[in-house]
Amino acid sequence: MPFSLQFVWLVVFTFGAPAFTVLAFSYWRQGRNSSVVFRIFTVLCALSFVGSLASAAVFLDYPVIRLIRALLASLLPPMMAHLVLEQELAPPRRLFWRIVLPLLYVAATMSAIGRESPFSDVFDDSSSVALGASAMFSLGVLLTSQRKRTQAESRQRTWNLCLFTLLLLAAVAPFVSDNLSFGLLPDYLLLVFLAVRLYYAERLVFFDKFLKGGSYFAAGVVLLAFVLLAVPSFRSAFFADWIHAWIEILLLMPVWLAGPLLYHLISRWMDHALDRRYSAIQAERIFTQAVQATADERQLHDVAVAHLHEIFRCPVDIDFTRPLLSVKPEDLVCSIAPAGGIRLSERESQIPFLSADRRLLETLAANLGVVLQNVKLRVLQQEQLRREQELTSLASRAELRALRAQINPHFLFNALNAIAGWIRTEPEFADDTVAQLAEVFRYTLRRSQQEWVRLREELDFIRSYLAVERARFGKRLAVEILADPGGDDVLVPAMIIQPLIENAIKHGVSQCADGGCLRLTIKHEAGTISIEVMDSGPGFPVGFDLENATGHGLRSVADRLRGYFGAAGVLQWENTSMGCRVMIRLPDRGRP
Repeated sequence: MPFSLQFVWLVVFTFGAPAFTVLAFSYWRQGRNSSVVFRIFTVLCALSFVGSLASAAVFLDYPVIRLIRALLASLLPPMMAHLVLEQELAPPRRLFWRIVLPLLYVAATMSAIGRESPFSDVFDDSSSVALGASAMFSLGVLLTSQRKRTQAESRQRTWNLCLFTLLLLAAVAPFVSDNLSFGLLPDYLLLVFLAVRLYYAERLVFFDKFLKGGSYFAAGVVLLAFVLLAVPSFRSAFFADWIHAWIEILLLMPVWLAGPLLYHLISRWMDHALDRRYSAIQAERIFTQAVQATADERQLHDVAVAHLHEIFRCPVDIDFTRPLLSVKPEDLVCSIAPAGGIRLSERESQIPFLSADRRLLETLAANLGVVLQNVKLRVLQQEQLRREQELTSLASRAELRALRAQINPHFLFNALNAIAGWIRTEPEFADDTVAQLAEVFRYTLRRSQQEWVRLREELDFIRSYLAVERARFGKRLAVEILADPGGDDVLVPAMIIQPLIENAIKHGVSQCADGGCLRLTIKHEAGTISIEVMDSGPGFPVGFDLENATGHGLRSVADRLRGYFGAAGVLQWENTSMGCRVMIRLPDRGRP
């Protein structure tokens, strides 16, 4: 193999060995959270790359070692095809491909065994055939799959089509050319296939494990090679037996890989010596989580002081209204936006504040300033919401009181005219009617300041109201009141029934030449109060609704029900064969 190809091969395997090893370890730790096929694939890749490097280092040429390496290399293309099948095809379409897939594994295994057998001459081209079969299988799956894909999955499919086309060309190349470069192409495409899979399906793993870890390792190899090649004696040995020299470089790689761990250990030891209980990242996370959970400035101040004391192990002063100045030269001071400040006083341990402490305090102070602004804004919003709720409540109460107080003024004029007509002929009846009228207005004035009344009181008011109306209509108005016993003390909105009675008389009974009848029915059952008013009048006009109603009676009832009960308060109306029926249903609020 030419020097350049050997060098490229070593670089690829130098990158692939640690990258696949880390990936295999990571995915097997995840267990059920990752595909079993993909976990096995990463393990086989790691073994293949590590085995190739080890064989190059000590020139292992035992038949068993060669067979294992051949099996690993042969099984990787069928596993790539298996991963494509697992991702692309839905179960109903997998039957044919699942029958073909085991044949690929069998062909790859037989090819590896045959090349290491006494009949190796017969199997010289079997690896290329097995590789080409796996590539054609994968291309067939990709081209026949009709699965709906996201934009990222479509791009991944395009990459896979290109990769398996190149694999197919690499499988055909040995039959038309003796160029050894094509023999290395599957190894490179294997790395590209894995990178594409990780980038589109496991982006965090791709960046943190594969790209960063592998690049760090590769950079170490290159740096160490340049350092060692600068030594003349080593440089001459490198060119004399460069493969062994490269392996020696790899053997020194643990020193390079131990760098981050060594730095971490030294950093932890120094933080412990400086009485720092938390790293900068831990301190910021703990402090930010604590202050974000506060409800007001007083609590924010106390929590911030307590956690800063825990982090820096020193007395802490915080003022949200003015900057703080150093009392001693050893103090550490930092501002809080927009006008406050933090002061860390000298530690009891006499350990001075260092540049890392200042940077950490500035970060925490910035976070504290943001949280302080949020707390102030939240308090203002809560205060504004409370005022809005109070105004809404006052407006609702005023509106409900106004609705309760609405009595048609024509009722008073008609009642007084009726009473005037009865004074000469029926003075006692006129006197009783005056008393009933006084009771009506006494109840109206008294209940305009009271939202809820007993059902018994509401019915007494309705009876007085109907007594006054009978003075007007005489025998033309027949009244019937049916109420379930035991519900006298149930609470109902004051004057909720009167608008229904008034409408029934005004639009129902008064429209009948010979008079009519009115029936009030009240039922109390299953936590619900039903109030029904029926009259024998002509009923509602066609297309009637509250939006187009000219009067305020039913609309006021609907508004009050909505104000008191929301969707639980129901107002319904309908025309029947006997006249008009209006019904309200409201929840039982219990007894006082």
